[in-house]
Order: sequence, then C-alpha cells, then structure tokens
Amino acid sequence: MASLRTGSAVEANTASAALGTPGEARGGIPAEYGLYYEAFRRRVQESLRYPLAARRQGLSGRVELEVLVEPSGRIGAVRVISSSSHPVLDDAALQAVRRLPPEPLPDRLPRRPLRIILPLGFELE
Repeated sequence: MASLRTGSAVEANTASAALGTPGEARGGIPAEYGLYYEAFRRRVQESLRYPLAARRQGLSGRVELEVLVEPSGRIGAVRVISSSSHPVLDDAALQAVRRLPPEPLPDRLPRRPLRIILPLGFELE
C-alpha cells in the first residue's frame, strides 16, 4: 500500500494515510477508464491528510468511499459505504475527495458519470 506521510519529521514516522491498492477497487471500472482512474487515485492521495486529532487519540481505520464523477470532472456525490468507525477519519476521507478541483474525462471516453469505489486507510505505525 503506497502511503502518504504527513506532519513533522517525527510525526511522519508514526502515521500514514493511504489509498488501497488498485486491485482493491470494486465496482468494475471499465478498462477504458483505467488511466483516468489511476490519475484520480493519485490526486486523492495528494489531498489525503491524517487528522492530527486522530493521531493524538491513536485512531486508525479503513474507509471505503463511493464517488460519482461527472463527465465534466466535477465530483457529483461522495458517500461512505464502509466506515472506519471513527467520524474524524471518515470526514478526512470525504474531504480529501471533495476538495479536488474538477478534472474532465478525456474526450475519447464515453460521456457518462463514472462510479468509483475508493478504499482509504489510516494507520499508526
């Protein structure tokens, strides 16, 4: 699992927030959307932050989101389909997706909304 380290150098060695591996995605992303999906995952990874309050409380967990991306690239809807059991982590996952600027689907792809199932992990090390 690729991890994103946040915080100071000391904190960076103790906590990570990461996307699940590509094979963990469910929802049958059609092959023609593969490059867009991988770019979307990278953008979420860059946006993902491990909340300081969660680290201080020793909270960790896995969140799975359902994301609807409009053909314009706008995030149409985001919802938690599998909670981490910690609202602060669930909210951090939702915010990582919601703060993304639109990235339109390439013209070569069918102009329809894309449903993405996105696993995200928050782990203390």
